[in-house]
Amino acid sequence: MNVVKELGDDDGGVVHGALLARLCDAVAGKDTEVMANVRQQVLRDMGPDQLVDAVGVSAMFHMMNRVANATGTPLDPIMLKAGPAIAASIGADTFISADDTPA
Repeated sequence: MNVVKELGDDDGGVVHGALLARLCDAVAGKDTEVMANVRQQVLRDMGPDQLVDAVGVSAMFHMMNRVANATGTPLDPIMLKAGPAIAASIGADTFISADDTPA
């Protein structure tokens, strides 16, 4: 969670974890220059196969959320209560995909 909240500069126990967290932020963000820079760093440090894998995992999570939203899949009561605070605590409410998420 410290990596997600940008409270540390380590990898969170994952090889290239900090770089992967930056890639996730760039994919979810609006700054194309940041995305281009992070993409180049991932290519340089991790290689093209790992870039494709990382972006593919991110795309699958995004797709699953969009399908759930589009089909009206209800959230359970615990997530209805905790969801907004969790999203705000990690900044997820500022991601582009937040526009597609019901309040």
